[in-house]
Amino acid sequence: MGRTRAPAHIRMWRGKHYLVYTDFTGAKPREVRKSCAALEAHDATARAELVKRYMLQEKFDTVEVARRGGRLAYDYSVLVSLDEFMANAKERSEVRAENPEARNGISAGTLELLCQSVNLFKHWLTAKGLADIKTGQLDGLMLSKFFDYVATAKTKLGNRVVRRRATTVNQYRRNIRTALRWINRARPPRFPDFEGFSEAFKPTRADPEPPRVFTPQQLREFLRAALVREDPERRVVIVRFKPRGEKERFEQLATAYAATPVSRLFLMLALTGARVGEILGLKWDDVDLQRGRLTIRAQKTGRTRILPLIGAPEGDISASLVDVLRRWRLEAGKREYVLPHDDLPQPLFPKSGWQEVAKLVKGAKIGPQALRQNFTSYAASMGIPASVAAMWQGHAADVAERYYRAQVLDRNPGKTIEEAMGLTGMEGFQFHVSRPRVSG
Repeated sequence: MGRTRAPAHIRMWRGKHYLVYTDFTGAKPREVRKSCAALEAHDATARAELVKRYMLQEKFDTVEVARRGGRLAYDYSVLVSLDEFMANAKERSEVRAENPEARNGISAGTLELLCQSVNLFKHWLTAKGLADIKTGQLDGLMLSKFFDYVATAKTKLGNRVVRRRATTVNQYRRNIRTALRWINRARPPRFPDFEGFSEAFKPTRADPEPPRVFTPQQLREFLRAALVREDPERRVVIVRFKPRGEKERFEQLATAYAATPVSRLFLMLALTGARVGEILGLKWDDVDLQRGRLTIRAQKTGRTRILPLIGAPEGDISASLVDVLRRWRLEAGKREYVLPHDDLPQPLFPKSGWQEVAKLVKGAKIGPQALRQNFTSYAASMGIPASVAAMWQGHAADVAERYYRAQVLDRNPGKTIEEAMGLTGMEGFQFHVSRPRVSG
């Protein structure tokens, strides 16, 4: 029969006050002694409060051990636990990559977001001197301070230094909650009060930006600017200063090209309303050139949908895009993906190239998500029901109406979406194949 342990108390040893209490979180209960001075209890009142607090903790731990039928594990390192979570996340990402059809695991994009959030959390803990913090010491107030840091710290967005928006901070909340929830599922559990984190995880209200719609002139201007930038014969002006301060200006061929051309990605996004990941992952096996249909395999929802570029009862989207795809198919040879990607395993989003082109279009912030909203808005202006446009784009009809549809005040006359957007006559455009990639 185990001996009866005295509750938390103060003991004098060599002229110093020590707090003595029982730690029930290990494999076996053990007596722990800590200096009152180290715990900042320098007088009798502070020491009495310290004893009350640790007596209460002892009672809580004994009840929790009895309720869970085993020992607790509140002395695990938070940083080590987070590393264990990321190792598991990487394994789950590999499972998805090996067999996407099974829908097990997580996508590469999800893994990247989790890694970004967890790494920032670890960096913050280390910077605050909390690298040795244990799971039993983590609390909701500490998490709230971290999310305040996420909201106020500056970060880079392309070439700009900005602060994160509410939607981004909420994304960090979701990712950290996912990590801590996974850690707490371990046996024995590692957090004494996981529900105590709930206040820190409450999302901040984020007012969504109004949906965007672009004029035919802006859309054509973006496409033309992208084609000019991808011209293999494009020359750029270089300004260089000599040692004596003299300015030297000369022209040379541009050497920086994205593996995946911005112009092709833009055209596919504008005339399909698809997500950027869906177009980057589109393969020639999913393109029916005879009937003018695309099979879109959505990574976000896991559903497959058919997008009829021509022949739909509601009206044609783009006959010109079908003709362009025929040209690209002849050019692609044995390439598996619709979009070029040079020596990369598959197409990637040309971030810097897209940003450079977008800057040239005045009065517009053209991005992949905005092009989805643009497609919804033009479809509505053509009289296509919201439910049909939503089905083509892979989301719910109420999402299309509330978050995607904007009023189209300036559009071209015509019976198809491509005519309304002013993206007809694409057979006259010269789509270049990028030279070997130097940078994006």
